[in-house]
Amino acid sequence: MSIELKPMTQADVSALMNLFQLYLYDMSKYMHWPISQEGRFEFDENIVLAYFRQADHHPYFIMSNGEIAGFALVRRYPYDADLIDMGQFFILGKFKRQGLGQAALKACLQQHPGDWQVRVLPKNAGAQSFWTKAITVLTNDSHHTSSGDYQGTEMTFIHFSSKSALCSAD
Repeated sequence: MSIELKPMTQADVSALMNLFQLYLYDMSKYMHWPISQEGRFEFDENIVLAYFRQADHHPYFIMSNGEIAGFALVRRYPYDADLIDMGQFFILGKFKRQGLGQAALKACLQQHPGDWQVRVLPKNAGAQSFWTKAITVLTNDSHHTSSGDYQGTEMTFIHFSSKSALCSAD
């Protein structure tokens, strides 16, 4: 299975907004967000739009054999500009458990070398497992975790560097 990180352009905003609804649906298991009368999750659209307006925000489609398989939203962390932050990361269900997520993460790390963090909801056991396994493999188990608050939500923070030999180009 081939994967590609495809940088998004302004023309991709609508597609990302649609995919973001699926991301919010997945996350609603843990966040218990209400759904609007129109059947959509309501959220601050500036979260997504920032990726098209700010130079230190990088939106990518994760492509598998030419098909959109998900997205990765990479940015400089607003509370520490030395950190690269995975703002949001989403793989569509039919592409999960095939190694695509780890391959996409590796591509992100190669595209943005430096010190990284990933934030994960503690209740999201699937995401905790994925991120811990993928980061352990890609960094040769060179990472550390901490717990803390992010905008009023308790999160697990995983810190690591993409400078590991396993993250470098093949």
